[in-house]
Amino acid sequence: MEETTAARFGIILKTENFSECVKFYQDVLSLKLWYQKPDLFCFHFGVDSYLMVERGGMGSGQRKGTEANPVVLRLDVPDVDRAADRIAELGIDVEVLRFEWGTIAIFADPDGNPCEFKNANDPYFDLP
Repeated sequence: MEETTAARFGIILKTENFSECVKFYQDVLSLKLWYQKPDLFCFHFGVDSYLMVERGGMGSGQRKGTEANPVVLRLDVPDVDRAADRIAELGIDVEVLRFEWGTIAIFADPDGNPCEFKNANDPYFDLP
C-alpha cells in the first residue's frame, strides 16, 4: 500500500435504527454533517476522518458487549464529567470510570453500539 500525505480515514457504522442513530450522532454527540444520501449520513469525526451511518445493521436493546461488537467509538472531550452529565440529562445511560491512565464515560447509541468519552488532554496521546 502506497503511503499518502492526505489520507482520510473513515468508520462505516451499519445500523438497524437508522433514524434514531442519525439523530443521536447529530443532535446528542453534535457531530457535524458532511453529506447525506438516501440511506446514509456521513459526519465529520475528528480531524480528516468521518463516521458514515448506514442502514443494514443489527440493533440491541442494551449496550452490546465485545462478543457482539468489538469496536468502541471513542470521542476525546475536554471534560469527561461535563460531557457525561450533558448526555445523562438527555436520558442516556452513562457510566464514568476512573483509572490511573485516565477517565472515560461509557454509553451506547440507539442500536447498542458502545461509545466512550475520553479526556482529551491525556498526555499518552501527545505526539513526540
